[in-house]
Amino acid sequence: MEIPEDQKIKVLMAQLEERYTASHKMRDRSMQFGLWILGLGLGMAWVLMSKVTLTNPQKIFLLIFFIVVGFLSITFVRAIERGFKNNHDVIIRLETLLKFHEKGFYDPAGSILPKEFTEKVSRWSGHFQTLYSILIAVFLLLIILTCANPLGYFSASTPESQKTQQIQKKP
Repeated sequence: MEIPEDQKIKVLMAQLEERYTASHKMRDRSMQFGLWILGLGLGMAWVLMSKVTLTNPQKIFLLIFFIVVGFLSITFVRAIERGFKNNHDVIIRLETLLKFHEKGFYDPAGSILPKEFTEKVSRWSGHFQTLYSILIAVFLLLIILTCANPLGYFSASTPESQKTQQIQKKP
């Protein structure tokens, strides 16, 4: 079965449009997830910095919880990143087939897209690396706050906590 050239171009353009849309959705989904985790982390940090004294079993439970949620969060974003990279490889292939990077094909003065867009270079300042940095920072902060329990030590010496301790000791 022979496909006419104009039909091939339409198929390639439809695929390229679909890949661009998928790329935007993956970036958006990972950003929304990162914002959700950041909000959860800030909320937990606020609770940990309030006048809460944690017992050792509570600290151990929170540490395990934060480590597991941190690992799962990074794994989730990593899966989106792998899909994004695979999608990007297909985009490069489609753009190459359509000669978007070729000088003089569409525009006598140059190409539609720069040749650098065909490179598969991952930058540390990229979208996903930034998300990893934020996730790691949030979970490290939560782990440090759980271990340090900053106001828990000071709240034990306040008059309110001493009254609470006295009430709890009474039979």
